[in-house]
Amino acid sequence: MTERLDWKWIAIGVATMIALNLVGAVLLGLALGPQLREVTDVDEVNLSSGQMWLALFINVMAFLIGGFIVGIKSKGRTIIEPGISALAAVLIVLVITQQLTADNLLVSGLVPFLAGVLGGWLGERRQSSG
Repeated sequence: MTERLDWKWIAIGVATMIALNLVGAVLLGLALGPQLREVTDVDEVNLSSGQMWLALFINVMAFLIGGFIVGIKSKGRTIIEPGISALAAVLIVLVITQQLTADNLLVSGLVPFLAGVLGGWLGERRQSSG
């Protein structure tokens, strides 16, 4: 017997992950504010290795936490839905920024998808143990 995707939780996951990424972007902007004030083009941004790792960490945590929220709040078994939500959120951002290509979707979507699935799995475990 195959389980059906819960599209309601995919939509909730997309909204949650986009909101968490916006919060993360604000936090990152506050942390890097002085460095970004005079920037007028993305190509002018020059981040240190540590700052890039911080940006990556905040981004991954947004998808992991979003997946956890979906996993813990949803009824039934919802593990793949947060991964799909993360991929859909990345797709929406790529469309809005007019940077959608197959390569960008693959590169930008793989880690968020995995983080969403991991978060969903952790949420499900927490739900079943609590």
